[in-house]
Amino acid sequence: AGEAVYLRGNFDSATAFWRAGLREARQSGDSALQARLLTWLGLAAYRQGKYPEAHRNGEAALALKLKLGLRTEVSKSYNALGLLAWNEGKLPQAIQLFQAASKTARDAADQSALAKAANNLALVHTELGQFAEARTGFRAALESGHKLSDRRIEGGALTNLAMLDIQTGNPVDAIASLEEARGLYRSIGYETGEQNSLGQLGTAYQALGEPRLALAALDTALQVARREGLRQEEASDLELIAEIYRDAGDPQRALELYRQAQPLNAELGLEVDRGTDLRNQAEIQASLGRAILARQLAIQARAIHRSARARLQELRDNLLLADLAARSGAHAEVGSVLRRADHLAAELDARTARLETALTTARIADGEKDSRAVLRVLKSARVDLAQGGYGTEWQAAMLKARAYARLGALQLALSSGREAVAAVERVRANFGSGFLRTSYVADKSAPYSDLVETLLRMGRTEEAFEVADALRARALVEHLATTEEDHGPTSTTLQSLAQGETLLRQIELLVSREDALEETPPAERSAGAADQIRFLAEEINRTRSAYEALAVDLAERDAVGSALLGARRASAVQVRMALHPGEALLEYLVTPARVVLFVVTRDAVHQFATPIAIAKLESRVRVARELVARSPQGAPPELSALDSLYDILVRPAVGSGVLQGIDRLTLVTHSFLSYLPFAALRNSATHHYVVEDYALNQLPSAAVLPVLRGGGSDSRGTSHGSIMAAIFAPFPKALPASAREASSVRRATGQAELYLGGRATEKWVRSALATPSIVHVATHGTMNPRNPMFSRIALAPGGAGLSEDDGWLEVHEVLGLHIRSPLVFLSGCQTGAGAAWAGGFGRGEDYATLAQAFLYAGAKSVVATLWRIEDEGAAVFADRFYRLLEQMGGPDALASAQREMLHDPAYQAPYFWAAYQIAGNDDRGPQSHISALDSVSLR
Repeated sequence: AGEAVYLRGNFDSATAFWRAGLREARQSGDSALQARLLTWLGLAAYRQGKYPEAHRNGEAALALKLKLGLRTEVSKSYNALGLLAWNEGKLPQAIQLFQAASKTARDAADQSALAKAANNLALVHTELGQFAEARTGFRAALESGHKLSDRRIEGGALTNLAMLDIQTGNPVDAIASLEEARGLYRSIGYETGEQNSLGQLGTAYQALGEPRLALAALDTALQVARREGLRQEEASDLELIAEIYRDAGDPQRALELYRQAQPLNAELGLEVDRGTDLRNQAEIQASLGRAILARQLAIQARAIHRSARARLQELRDNLLLADLAARSGAHAEVGSVLRRADHLAAELDARTARLETALTTARIADGEKDSRAVLRVLKSARVDLAQGGYGTEWQAAMLKARAYARLGALQLALSSGREAVAAVERVRANFGSGFLRTSYVADKSAPYSDLVETLLRMGRTEEAFEVADALRARALVEHLATTEEDHGPTSTTLQSLAQGETLLRQIELLVSREDALEETPPAERSAGAADQIRFLAEEINRTRSAYEALAVDLAERDAVGSALLGARRASAVQVRMALHPGEALLEYLVTPARVVLFVVTRDAVHQFATPIAIAKLESRVRVARELVARSPQGAPPELSALDSLYDILVRPAVGSGVLQGIDRLTLVTHSFLSYLPFAALRNSATHHYVVEDYALNQLPSAAVLPVLRGGGSDSRGTSHGSIMAAIFAPFPKALPASAREASSVRRATGQAELYLGGRATEKWVRSALATPSIVHVATHGTMNPRNPMFSRIALAPGGAGLSEDDGWLEVHEVLGLHIRSPLVFLSGCQTGAGAAWAGGFGRGEDYATLAQAFLYAGAKSVVATLWRIEDEGAAVFADRFYRLLEQMGGPDALASAQREMLHDPAYQAPYFWAAYQIAGNDDRGPQSHISALDSVSLR
């Protein structure tokens, strides 16, 4: 009876049953039964967070079993005590206990206990960032559970494998494992397990950038938790759902969910969680500009945490209050709150507490332009900073660089700025160690912008350009861990980059574990805490050394691959020498107060700066794009927004004369400028669109240009043979004009093989991409801004049920292909530049990510679109582009097609032609290699 209610999560009722059983066992002198019941009571206490009681019962059970020689029962006690040690952060002790559980289970031939020990040991490996060992353990548990027909073990192992997949960036495989685990749990009525799987499923969908599916899974988990009376799980689900709404830009819904979780936490006595929910609400209210309400909520959170003696949480409440006071100009309050934070940090005597306090204090001083205070605070924290994660390193170095720059110590600012950039390139999107999750965290581009400004002040323009370029093309690299396991890339560069991303994740997990241990003041730590901290510090140093050695090695090989994926720099001289006569490269860096334009010609690097607030520039880009991307009806669109952006982004270079004699521009943009149709910017003096004066080419970074044009042994883009084409239209009924577009392409290219409907499978597209032929696919495309590795194009599914023919050609799959031809054409993409456009800008270089994938796989150039094109217009544009491509290179053919369209009364509106962009390296002049075109057109 106790086991039945325990498995449903009713630990109080289970405890009552087992205590009654224990009394009877003692009265009857049944020591073996006493040992079993003490084991279960220990587990129940563990589940309820009653660790001293769990220890007493677990150790008493183990002593009885050893005394009685209960060989088949001893392993269960080692497992139970190991779980307790694991939950308390005593990882070396947990490893020893799980290893003892494995040995005793093996000696007793107890396969069930052996499977549980393997699973539990794998949990520790996961926490240590030892993902390969963790996967081996979970798979061993899965195999044993299957052989034993034990669906709880099997379901648990599948859920843990899914958790590992999510952590290592492979959420697609996680979803399959979780659905299988849910089926197993349902078959035995184990709803607690199903609830856990649903929670993980929500996390997987969120990682995939599918908030709708994530919410559906978590909503179901919430229903199960409520039905089964799992109150703590209910509160946790509400908080997870709140985070999704917060990330999705719906703060009001997030606030409501946090409010729902509060009474549950109060009912369960989870006062710390209740206070944390209030602090989360305070952060949201602050982001909405409701400073007074934010302050009230933060004060409530602080009162709860103070009453609960949760001193670290109280410290974080004070840091948020200090930040809020600084924003409102309440300097006296800032001082008093920071003094309280300093006092708490001293009480805690933990590196985490000291670092968070120091960094917040330094950031506030930075906001007040008090440079000497910034340097003083950071100097006092130098020992703790030296032991921190990469996230703390870059923020501290950035703050020092700003302080030195304001003081005019430019050489010191330069040194600290370089240190900040080096650290941010290691940590990138992660802020490290669980630090600084509140609204005052700086954007990762800030150290680059600061360093550029310092170099420009020193007159070192070429170096400033090189630093600005290093910020580009990071989207794919940040998601390369998703190419592990079943999606493993054949490229050594991809394997190295994926391994590097995995090592970064391991470093952050290890530092987080070290921080969690150090949050307990030294006087209150357990006897083995110091050994555990030393053990973790050794693992951190070992893993960091492995990562940095890998980074050095990668920079020395595969110039093309590492440049295309943003992992390699190029000097300004190399970029200048790679430019053709009549060509210039324009690269933009958007800073908080101005936009910096670098113009690179064969002779020099020039820089221009236009003062404009970043929010104002973003607003203008949004307005201009929305005007142009709207299908024209009646009057032509108002063009003043295009004129204004021309004045900011192009006129400084044109007016200076540095573009004299230039007829092709290669553009390097990032953030929201990636969504801007540069071809449609208009010179109000001449009434010319940019595309009327220049052919445009896009690159993910300037560093790509020298390696694409470097020649040597790289054969990407090489082509030969007769003109051929393979044209695909998988959904002619849903997209009627796609068939007409396919016919237009067929007429323009000459001989072609046409694949319509069910014949247009992923398998045949893959085959065509590997040949020197035009491949034109008129279909839907889906951008995934949260995880660009799973952006995809839709094709007809094959009949074999294979992942390589499932109808979804995803970016991580493209990276493993060998594309032989020089052009990939992404036309009419349904989501255009991706879901990032629908919300805020800058969530990922959406367009560049797809372009990079096809360029990396061997395509010489890529054409993509910024919004969905009307079907008839897409067909007309494709016909003109391919006809012109027979006489000229890709950028010139694209520009000529756009000029033809804008002079055609039926298609003169920028909506019909300005969405098209070309990226890569297509040689100028008449094209003898039209035979090797590879075009994928997305709708």
